[in-house]
Amino acid sequence: MKTIAISAAVLLLIVAAAALFVRLAPVSTADVAPLQNLQGPGDYTLDGGHYAVRPLEAVDLAALETRILATVRTQPLSGSARDLPMVFVHRSAVWGFPDVTQVWVEEGNVHVYSHLVYGQSDLGVNRARMEDWFESPGSGD
Repeated sequence: MKTIAISAAVLLLIVAAAALFVRLAPVSTADVAPLQNLQGPGDYTLDGGHYAVRPLEAVDLAALETRILATVRTQPLSGSARDLPMVFVHRSAVWGFPDVTQVWVEEGNVHVYSHLVYGQSDLGVNRARMEDWFESPGSGD
């Protein structure tokens, strides 16, 4: 019985340490994954994230920045609508898993790429978050 209690305590400590690491580990622009193979306007689900491209004339970058910053548990990492690229970190409610969003303009299009930092699947969270940003009033869509 004592062995089970010790094993459970060790397991609990490991889980707690992992949770603290994920929640407290700093996220920087070094965690911004590069995106290859740029696409034309549309929405693209990628492993661990989502990628959206909109024509520049259809997006108010300042309004998009405001909507992103209004997203719960979101912090800016770098840039602004006037100083692209913009980079933001979002954290999940319970465990604090970070996702990183990048916004930049290239070839007459606004590119928005949001992806996880740890793990394999974002469970569609990045796509849902991005859809909210583009469906908000004043998004131009």
